[in-house]
Amino acid sequence: GGEPQLLLQMTRDTEEAPFRSALASFKHRVLYGNTCNDFLVRYQTASISPTRVKSLQDAPPISEEYPHIVSDTHRHTFAWPPEGEEEDEEPFYASDDDKTRAMIEEMITNLQSLGWRRVGARFQRTVDGRKPLPFPLSVANAHNHLPVCRPMLDGQGADSVNHICGVMEEHAALLREEEDAVRREEEEQARMEAEALRVEAAEAERR
Repeated sequence: GGEPQLLLQMTRDTEEAPFRSALASFKHRVLYGNTCNDFLVRYQTASISPTRVKSLQDAPPISEEYPHIVSDTHRHTFAWPPEGEEEDEEPFYASDDDKTRAMIEEMITNLQSLGWRRVGARFQRTVDGRKPLPFPLSVANAHNHLPVCRPMLDGQGADSVNHICGVMEEHAALLREEEDAVRREEEEQARMEAEALRVEAAEAERR
């Protein structure tokens, strides 16, 4: 009995609190998750996924510009891990009790159905910038590196911050395009209405 937990309520809609609809109102929704070495927010939580994505563990960077970004869906995706991805592990909540598992599964389903652009990052200590050191020497403070919490200590994450800024600029450009399209449409509508009035006035004069 009683009210559902707040986190579960925040993935639902009610008349008093339309949480899910509020999320759905955003045109762009982007998730960033560390594929390893994040001991505060695991990849599954950050990416709204029941399991890790195995193919991302050794995936190369998406470009030289972003050496710590290993995946970017570039568009909203729904079910995650992506279709065809081999799942060799149980969901992270498999050992929880039945009530907790049901709650987490509903939360994941409700949030995944909105669609999210997913970006995966990887921070590891390496030998030559590519080959990871043996565990635990490869462990890096990925949680702080991704947003560069402390520039002096987390500066290697500068490329991930640049990626975040690039995504925001991309969304801003799309918004400007949409606003320009609306403005052109309104101007054309106004021109057509003015022309119709001019024709109507000319016909009235002739009569």
